[in-house]
Amino acid sequence: MKTILILAITALVATSPVWAQPIQTGSTSAGSIQTGSIQTGSDQYKQAMSQAISTMQSRSEKSPVSDILASANQFERIANAEPKEWLPRYYASLSYVYLGFMGKDETEKDKYLDQADKNLKAAEAIAPDNDELAVLKAYIAQSRMVVDPMNRWQQYGPLFQAGLEKAKSLNANNPRIYVLEGSSLMYTPEQFGGGPGNACPVLKQATEKFSTFKPANDLAPMWGQKQIEPLLAKCK
Repeated sequence: MKTILILAITALVATSPVWAQPIQTGSTSAGSIQTGSIQTGSDQYKQAMSQAISTMQSRSEKSPVSDILASANQFERIANAEPKEWLPRYYASLSYVYLGFMGKDETEKDKYLDQADKNLKAAEAIAPDNDELAVLKAYIAQSRMVVDPMNRWQQYGPLFQAGLEKAKSLNANNPRIYVLEGSSLMYTPEQFGGGPGNACPVLKQATEKFSTFKPANDLAPMWGQKQIEPLLAKCK
């Protein structure tokens, strides 16, 4: 119950914990390419993905909604052309999560998050036991909760926690688990188990995980490291 309450408070005060800088790519955890490996894709697929990711990297929270939506659509077109690959669906879903934070009202935010869920489920059908997708599932749950925290924390708080726990069970070395967890704790009041004292060890754990993360390819997820730098400054 305490964990759920922490997540509810987090939703009330936190902005998107990862949407603070452009997405980075170039590394991945060993568990994140168990199924639907990009190495099975054609050169044309890799080129298309590389271009789409590069375009996505150039955008931020200050970009127009239309630009982020264009990135989501670009990844969906690649996914339709390469139905055995999970990464296009992953990036499409992630784009819609960002749009969920940018929507002008609850209806629009939920519309984008519906698309995030749709793409996530398609990716899970290709790579069912995938730590990156489990982290993304937690991120979507958090996004849903932030739309209407007072009415949604009981439903989506446990889903956020469950997503992180599943990711840990699949690959505890994935640093994005601790980016989400530590960021949430930083924005949670101390009286509810958050604050720098509780967040800093988790954020430092994320930093340690990033330092040993081994690059596997140029297309795999690698966001979160730069985002936690300003949070770590509060730990000094």
